Amino acid sequence: MNLFRFCSGLKVLGYFMILLVVAVVGVSYYAVVVSTWWPILIRSDHGALSALAALIIFVFHFLLIMLLWSYFTTVFTDPGSVPEYFRREMGGGDSLEAGTSTDQGAFGSLGYCTKCRNVKPPRCHHCSVCQRCVLKMDHHCVWIVNCVGARNYKFFLLFLFYTFLETMLDVIVLLPSFIEFFSQAIKHSSSPGKLASLVLAFDSIPLMQFLT
Repeated sequence: MNLFRFCSGLKVLGYFMILLVVAVVGVSYYAVVVSTWWPILIRSDHGALSALAALIIFVFHFLLIMLLWSYFTTVFTDPGSVPEYFRREMGGGDSLEAGTSTDQGAFGSLGYCTKCRNVKPPRCHHCSVCQRCVLKMDHHCVWIVNCVGARNYKFFLLFLFYTFLETMLDVIVLLPSFIEFFSQAIKHSSSPGKLASLVLAFDSIPLMQFLT
């Protein structure tokens, strides 16, 4: 019994992960912009504080746009696969199917995938979830419902980079409000919705760090 055939079911889980990422972004947006710094921007009479709020909101939106762009680009970009005609172009025959090829072409020593029935260039691996060979495969990431390979590796690294910057910004700008949360919770003087958004935003930061 081949248990790896059940790995394809992880794709279904991956779609829920996309919704989870969008939900985390939404909670962070509400906590940082809607609940905390936008009211400061429109109500503050202090010029320096208003300028700080405007700067934070601008940087937050910039990082958020770059994060979402790199994330969905990673999701929808094909990581790279071996063409079905690749073996014919390389002139492979029965020796490739037997796994005895020592061809030293542009791709170096070639292997053979018995599942795809095609040659495998170096660093090409068969993904049990996607059910195909992926060029320069790094890993299959359930958070993006895709493999990280030759064509989307750059966008995946950019996603990690902007996720790190965004979460660090969340920590810095929400820390004063989160500290104030404890004093207000004791006095019961803060709205439940605002307190809940702050807690969820801070709880989502370790999750976004886990993505990296």
